Amino acid sequence: MTTAIINLAAQERMTPDGYVVTAIAQDFAGRGELSFERFLSGYYAESIRIIHEAHLADCTAADGEHCATCNGIRVGLAGLIAEERIVTARKVSSDDR
Repeated sequence: MTTAIINLAAQERMTPDGYVVTAIAQDFAGRGELSFERFLSGYYAESIRIIHEAHLADCTAADGEHCATCNGIRVGLAGLIAEERIVTARKVSSDDR
């Protein structure tokens, strides 16, 4: 199979939301590496926020107890903050905006 056929098959299985995210990601990627990294940071941050809100309703850990999911969410958020600092520390050209 060629890459084009594989990509076409993957697109056919995509949900409308998945297709929109892919199209937006391709647009940001076309604008440059920094724009794409910013898109990914925002996308991941929003995903983690949604997961966190959903988990808070189901979390059974009492105050002071450790919850592996809550800890994983905290680690993910800390990683995003660190990555954001690195990405935003780079010089931004007019092409990257």
